[in-house]
Amino acid sequence: MKDLNLLFVFEALWRDRSVTGAAENLGLTQAAVSSALKRMRLERGDKMFTLVGRRMEPTPYATAIAQQLLDALAMIRNTSAEEAKFDPATSRRLFTVRTRDIGEVVDLPPLMRKLETEAPHIKLRTVFKPIDETLSGLASGRIDFAMGFLPALETGIHRRQLFKQHYVCVMRKGHPLEDRELTVERLREQQHLLVEYSGSGHQVLEKALIDAGARHQIKVRLPQYLSAPHFIIGSDLLWFAPAILVKTLTPHFDLVTKPVPLELPEFDIGLYWHDRYHRDPGNKWLRDFIVAQTAEMLAEGD
Repeated sequence: MKDLNLLFVFEALWRDRSVTGAAENLGLTQAAVSSALKRMRLERGDKMFTLVGRRMEPTPYATAIAQQLLDALAMIRNTSAEEAKFDPATSRRLFTVRTRDIGEVVDLPPLMRKLETEAPHIKLRTVFKPIDETLSGLASGRIDFAMGFLPALETGIHRRQLFKQHYVCVMRKGHPLEDRELTVERLREQQHLLVEYSGSGHQVLEKALIDAGARHQIKVRLPQYLSAPHFIIGSDLLWFAPAILVKTLTPHFDLVTKPVPLELPEFDIGLYWHDRYHRDPGNKWLRDFIVAQTAEMLAEGD
């Protein structure tokens, strides 16, 4: 594109799929973004983005050239990254984080409270996408970070470990096994709730239950975490869950935890971002902030 400003508008529309959202994140008026889109269409001889429902979706032509345009913009940013400034005290940038409901409950609320002091105008949005859409979202800038246990994220992705986790077995207070040792034999006799999702690392749980002879004891399968305790408190189901999540939920539910009598490995909760935005000042500031604040919160919780 001849006008560099059009590249920024293209990136914002590609990321936000909204004229209003693009305008807000670019610090422009909606009229300015609409005018830029009109110039983009004239220059390229294509509509580039069209309204589908409530979203501005790219045309096939825009999709075909998107990678080249975004790569070109990334190169421009990289050449000036040393001079670029990011002021957290005044920035109104919207950051999009791909995480599951566990991240929304455990990680983001305390981080948001910390941000109120150092970056009061920054906004956060969470999304939950399949792994392939997460990869493309990180590459395109529609997603700034992914957070969680995501060993499937590899190509072109940077990662920093936030903390290690282990699983505990969760049951309701008053469960027949509350005051008894949880052995493999007793585990095999019980019915289980399993939180599953393709692409996450938690698939090891199902394998462990199958190896323990409890393949046919999986009574309930859920794609997310936060409905699980509602099943647990009203039944004799057992649930293997990350310890940090259970610690967060226990003040709100009558839950009992026990060590898992199976060999389940610890796992890393990480922060992931694409190489294209590795030197982006805002991206770098926020990921450093998240890592530092997470370490501080974990230390305070010990």
